[in-house]
Amino acid sequence: MSDPDTNPAAGIRSRGGWSWFLNPYLQLALNGVLVATGQLLMKVAADATADIPAPRWLEVFGVTALGSWWIWAGIAFHIGGFVNWLYVLRVMPVSIAFSLASIAQVLVPLGAWFFLHEAIGPLRWGGIAMIIGGIWLIADRFTRAEEAL
Repeated sequence: MSDPDTNPAAGIRSRGGWSWFLNPYLQLALNGVLVATGQLLMKVAADATADIPAPRWLEVFGVTALGSWWIWAGIAFHIGGFVNWLYVLRVMPVSIAFSLASIAQVLVPLGAWFFLHEAIGPLRWGGIAMIIGGIWLIADRFTRAEEAL
């Protein structure tokens, strides 16, 4: 299973050049950053366009936000995250990748707290700690199983 032809992730570690960048764990972290950044930019766009007068049916769906460059930047980050996600799925089992991708569930509230000055209560901090613990457990077990091959 460590043959690069049958396991793309195994071959990534042995090649030179940009191989460090193609590490699936680094790509999952990058995916979390891209998705979280996209979400934060969309929040900024929604806030920036909240006072634009529009027919009620447009307000309900948030279509007025399409007039903000923030929303287009958020969409671009989401597209980048999608392309990145497709790469991760090529080199890692989806059951592991999806679980580890929950890092975005940590990065979004932390980014909202740091950049948008939103409050995070004690219960949410506890949830963030639990998600980080779960990610650590999954990653640790997966890397141990991968090393055993």
